[in-house]
This record gives sequence, C-alpha cells and structure tokens, in this order.
Amino acid sequence: MLVKIGFVLLVFALSFLAAGPTFGQNRSSNKEGCAVLDSTRAPQFITFESKLESNVRLRLRNNTSCTIIVETDDHYPTQLKRLPMGGIRIEAVLESRDGLRLPLHYLIDNRRRGEATRRAYGWGDSVFVYRILPGQSVVFDVPAIHFKRHADIAVPFGYTWEGDNSIGTGVGGVVHSVYFLFENLPSVVLR
Repeated sequence: MLVKIGFVLLVFALSFLAAGPTFGQNRSSNKEGCAVLDSTRAPQFITFESKLESNVRLRLRNNTSCTIIVETDDHYPTQLKRLPMGGIRIEAVLESRDGLRLPLHYLIDNRRRGEATRRAYGWGDSVFVYRILPGQSVVFDVPAIHFKRHADIAVPFGYTWEGDNSIGTGVGGVVHSVYFLFENLPSVVLR
C-alpha cells in the first residue's frame, strides 16, 4: 500500500513539474494585449473640443482595443431624454457611451513653473469609476484659467485588468496618465 501511495505521489509530482513551465505562459497567452485602433494617434489622447464661457471642453479618447477606467465625481452622469408627449426627463446613464460628458477627475501640471502636479478639484472620499470602451471617448470641462496660467492637464487612468482601485495609486506603483498640453489649444482660447 505504501508503495502504491509513493508511486501515485511520484506520478503527480512529475506531471506537476512537466506542467510547471507553462503556468507563466498561460497567464500572458490568455490576454491578447491592447492594440492601437488608429496607428496615427497615441493609444489614449485628449483633444480640444470647444471654448465655453469660462471653460474649455476637452475630449479623452481611448484609441485601443482595451477598456480603460477613469475616476469621476460620486454621481452618475445624466442625459436628457425626450418623452413621446413632448416633455423631457433626466435619466442616469449607467453604461458606457461614446461622447458622454463627465465630471472627470484630472490633475493640473504646471511644468513651466516647476510646481508639483496637484489635483484639480473635488476628489473627495467618494468617487465613481467610469469605463471608456475601446474606440470610445468622453468629454469634460476644464476652467480656462488653468490654461491661461500655462498649466497642462493630466488624466490618470487604469486598464480594467488592473482593477478599479488602481487609478489614483497605481498597481505596483504604476500610474497611467494622458496629457493635454496648453500649447495644443488654439491661440484664441488663451486670450
């Protein structure tokens, strides 16, 4: 009986060792990785949309085949929905949508003054995360005064496989950010 158990353990150990080198390979081969959708653009980028009264509207685009996560204020984005009888209703948007306007969390970076990067506003104890699906974008507003002071905007983001809690602190110390430089604004906006 003891010989049988020893033989079974030996067979199990040998099969485990034979399968051992594939463990690390299986993890990476399960993910196809992120592919850039438009090879003429960066994987994530921010563009100027319009100048509002005292704000600048920007668009953050996810130009990859992977979903990214950004942080927002702690309320759901809303949209106006027209009713059949002519009225309107405000509805919460619970799923990802291309072009949705968000109260996006972003950082102010004034590299010309050598100041430390700082949070722009809010960032209270309670935040929501929003998923930007492959090829989709969101729009957000930034006070024009930041750009008049020659500051850049940085939006921290994470990839879905890093988890929802990795955006501000990063996984293993890695924090992803996409920048919009004040030099990329049309000169009329800075007046």
